[in-house]
Amino acid sequence: MLEIPLERAFTLDAARADADMATVIPCCARHDDVVALHVCLERHRGESAARAAHVETLPRAFDTAFYWSEEERRELAGTACLRDTVNLIEETREDYELIEQKLEAIGEKDWLRERGIDYERYAWARSNLWSRQCDLLKPDGTRTRAMVPTFDIFNHSPEAPLGKTHKLNAEEGLVTVYAGKDYAVGEQAFISYGSGEAANAKLLTWYGFCVENNPYEELDLTLTVTVNKLRKTVLETALRASAVAYLQDIDTRWRESGDYAEPYLPMLYSILHSPKAEDLKSEDSSDEFIIKHTIPEREPLPPPLRMMARVQQLSDADLADGEIRQAVMTAAQDKTGETIVSKDNEMAALASLKTIFKDICDGFTVGDAESDAAELAKPFDDVPYRKRLALLVRTGERKIATKSYGEATARLDALVRDVTRAAVTRKEGLCENPKCVTCASHGCRWLHELRKQKSKVEAMLPTVARYARTIEDALPLAAHAQTINLAYLWLMGHIEHDVASRAAINPPTWPLELKSECDASAYEDLERMANLEIDGSAGEEHPHEGKQGEMLLPGVYTVKIRQWGAWILTQWATCGILDITDLNSIGAEAAALKRRHACSIPNSIALDFLADIGPLVEIGAGGGLWARRLVERDVDIIAYDTPNFDEDYQDGGAVHIHASKLTEVNWFDGMKRGDPSRASEHADRALLLSWPDISGEGDYALTALQSYTGDTVVTIGEWRDQTFGDYAPGATISGMSFSADFQAELEKTFDRRETVPLANWPMFDAALIHWKRKSA
Repeated sequence: MLEIPLERAFTLDAARADADMATVIPCCARHDDVVALHVCLERHRGESAARAAHVETLPRAFDTAFYWSEEERRELAGTACLRDTVNLIEETREDYELIEQKLEAIGEKDWLRERGIDYERYAWARSNLWSRQCDLLKPDGTRTRAMVPTFDIFNHSPEAPLGKTHKLNAEEGLVTVYAGKDYAVGEQAFISYGSGEAANAKLLTWYGFCVENNPYEELDLTLTVTVNKLRKTVLETALRASAVAYLQDIDTRWRESGDYAEPYLPMLYSILHSPKAEDLKSEDSSDEFIIKHTIPEREPLPPPLRMMARVQQLSDADLADGEIRQAVMTAAQDKTGETIVSKDNEMAALASLKTIFKDICDGFTVGDAESDAAELAKPFDDVPYRKRLALLVRTGERKIATKSYGEATARLDALVRDVTRAAVTRKEGLCENPKCVTCASHGCRWLHELRKQKSKVEAMLPTVARYARTIEDALPLAAHAQTINLAYLWLMGHIEHDVASRAAINPPTWPLELKSECDASAYEDLERMANLEIDGSAGEEHPHEGKQGEMLLPGVYTVKIRQWGAWILTQWATCGILDITDLNSIGAEAAALKRRHACSIPNSIALDFLADIGPLVEIGAGGGLWARRLVERDVDIIAYDTPNFDEDYQDGGAVHIHASKLTEVNWFDGMKRGDPSRASEHADRALLLSWPDISGEGDYALTALQSYTGDTVVTIGEWRDQTFGDYAPGATISGMSFSADFQAELEKTFDRRETVPLANWPMFDAALIHWKRKSA
């Protein structure tokens, strides 16, 4: 369609050939500084300039975010486009000021002023280069950058074939423009700006426009990691091998397709800063390694990004191991990216990526997917142009970040299922001797194997600890609680029993056949409370009688369940088995926390439910943690407790928990002393009973019920149809919260209404149940 002599373009060579530029060129830090100043100089010369006609066609205003107001740029919150624009503004100002300083240092402080080049004129020239300059491939494989007259007015279209619309004819010194298709007379012709510049974030940053339904959407992700000499070498080698394998596969498939346009080859990654070898000579030396990953919409977890995550999860000791380094390279050379280093490493790598993309998704603080789509669906003139551009950019980036988060989540869930299934269906090492005294006395047929594997597990503890910390926050709270219960069920030989299905609360990571629907709402609510810092994790608004700075429920529960679940899961992934000592420690710590705080975990859903049916009277309130949380919500509650065990009601319950007191701390300042008979004084209040019968024995709850003449009861605890049964010595089929007699009497005299799920300590299955007295 068109041929333009390269000599007419603004290039670095043309700037160097201009005698008036000789003074300022040494003061410039980068290529664009030199060419931009040459453009400014030609504009200052006016009609006498050699490139006056070209300068006259250059735009004087731009829609790039560089020129947007702060209010307009707020629409780009969370996008790479905004970060790049802010950096560009800072860079351009710094470059101009540096040129001024260097000119002053050589006695040429007036050089810019005499030629009419202030900051605004300089920024104008830089903006023209950003939006109109192109890279041209030379025969030797190098590239030259040029702003070519007439050619620079061609607009971009994603429909123009990649790599086929223009090229440099080096022999003739011409830039040639080709038609990407047959055009009609008067029809606008387009070129392709190339796949590396075609995402909307880049189109807005550099050119000031966006494309609807852009097929080349990408998300730039810049990561900074600390490396020593060995980690730098492994990382660079693995990244390069992974990118080459992936791109070669794309190229092979393109050649087989016979497509005219060149294949879409995303940049994948670019190293922005890599330490020099001399800076990493000593053993203890380290430095920052900064890399920008480009994530195309069609590949939400590119192999190089996954390889970087894998390498980063390896310790220095791991990288020093030749076998592990070989595993890294084997994984990097797999064009599909599906080969992994190890299961525990992959789990941690995916967990880290999931966390990264969640943070990116959370960073889009303006609008949401639904409201943005509604805005973009409006007629073009109904939405301000720059706002529409911002909508297109953040919609594209949010979509990719969401897909990447979803992909990391799906892969992590699948791996957790695989690891858990292998662990809980394990048969190797199970004692087959039905007369084994050791197994019989402990109710566990795994003791011999666990003791045999103990040294292996202990040797891997540093790896387990490192990976567990990464996994803690990457999985839902329900997944961790599920893992803990599965570990206990496996240990006691109940995995193949129907009771195992009660442990299913997080279907995406459930390793067995799912036999019923799951309700994780209580766990999700606790996570919501943690995110809002209303669970006690950020401190208590009112003082308490516990230790200074002590975290109360539900915050301490959320923290502990994450730690315990991640630890068990990582042991399974690393060793294929766990250390029984750890399960014993978890059980002991959970029992201590349960006794110190409360037997069930208060959450917003349960507390709101109780608020709606108040006023309340709680009998056997223990430490008063639930009463405390209810009063914080302005709920009218009277709470009674018996501070020490009472043989009249609790049938020696102290023996079960090896303590003389029901609770260690009184968390509720308004606690009243009183036995179950005090329920008779409060017929006008709903009766709240939470775990009053220690180990499911005694008459405490039954006495309270028989004393109560009101019509509303709320039970918090296990019920006979909602327990893990007698899975272990001391556990009962009817649960550990209420005696069988109480349960029978309540069901006889009251109708069961709503059931509100609760989060639970390991191997308990409590719920909040609302009861109404039956009609006479």
